[in-house]
Amino acid sequence: MPLLALLLALAVLASSFFLFPSSSHAQAGVTVADLGVESRFPDRLVFRASAESGSPIEKLRLRYEILPDGTRANADAEIEAAASVTAEVALQAPDQPTFYLPPGTTIVYHWEATDEAGNTGESPEATFFYDDDRFEWTSKEQGGVTIYYYGGNDDAAQQMLEVGAENIAQISALLGTTVDFPVKVWIYDSVSDMRPALPRRSATYEDSVITAGIRIASDTVLVLGEASYDTLRHELTHVVTAAAGEGGLGSMPAWLDEGTAVYSQDDPEGFGEAIGAAIRRGNVLSVRSITSSPGDPGKVGLFYGQSWSLVSYLNEEYGQEKFAQLFAEIKTGKRIDSALEAVYGFDQNGLEDEWREANGLPPRETPEHDPEESVPPSTDDDNPVSPSEGDGGTSAATLAAILVGTLLLAGVIGFAGIALARRVR
Repeated sequence: MPLLALLLALAVLASSFFLFPSSSHAQAGVTVADLGVESRFPDRLVFRASAESGSPIEKLRLRYEILPDGTRANADAEIEAAASVTAEVALQAPDQPTFYLPPGTTIVYHWEATDEAGNTGESPEATFFYDDDRFEWTSKEQGGVTIYYYGGNDDAAQQMLEVGAENIAQISALLGTTVDFPVKVWIYDSVSDMRPALPRRSATYEDSVITAGIRIASDTVLVLGEASYDTLRHELTHVVTAAAGEGGLGSMPAWLDEGTAVYSQDDPEGFGEAIGAAIRRGNVLSVRSITSSPGDPGKVGLFYGQSWSLVSYLNEEYGQEKFAQLFAEIKTGKRIDSALEAVYGFDQNGLEDEWREANGLPPRETPEHDPEESVPPSTDDDNPVSPSEGDGGTSAATLAAILVGTLLLAGVIGFAGIALARRVR
């Protein structure tokens, strides 16, 4: 064959690869369309999508991440294999078990589909902001804090915003840390408005408890009332203590976490009275016994008061720099005794000895068992400002006991109906 004819034949053959794709490539494309989100807080949150392919779709999966903690999960839609499918995944629905999502939850998500031939496709990443759509919210932002409110009192909301931004800045400076994500504060006007936004509890529990404030997620705080300044300070402090002291290995003892939160308040209120009375009677708690929140309802007020007094002592006696270092040591994974030793040169027994002496109390009669964390650490962040709900890692029974105890103590220490509020994280 002449050379020119051979070259022409090869050129025609090569072009056929581009003009006529194989059937396997023609069927490889899986297209996925995000059909949006249906939201009706707090009972319904449904994600929808469709997928098509030349081969039957056998799996349609929702992949999502809850910010800012980065909690990742996935859920498969129920489908029958077909070349074209439309389906949904409900994260909240009345007819199925649900998990708690607070108002202000930001969800980053996308859909993935797989057909029977093994081909895959996915939708573009999208973001959904799950707000409490029962109300028309107005927002104000300052210093990394956003206040959401619906009561219409702009001046009161502005004052709360200024208090919140100031608190974040002050406690961040105290603990030598930075809150590097936006913090959301949702202000509710009434107990009945706020209750559906809280984690689900039993009817008996909810009938006996009123929540004044709660850190409901690492970036979200709920507050009852437009002038609850110390409640706001307390709960936002838990945002900062978590940033300063919690990590993959670190866990703060309850007395340090709650004591710092009360320390941030303008007034420790009845908790100062509770620890003062206990010191006068000589029946204070041991430091090791308040590494986690007490199970005895009668000790709740004293727990918060003594936690506040211990934190005050560390700051006043040794300064803020060492106090910030204590949180940093805990964040590296050290337990509280090791962290105290590294910063102050004493463990919890030593702290108790010094604190008792500073308050005119004799040494402990019997030294306590020394191994670290004889009581498991707690992530409970109760804000004892109103009869309220739990917001940490303690058990439901313990939380209920704490709340009931706070109610009982209210008349004794002058709370006039103001008791415990907490965060759930």
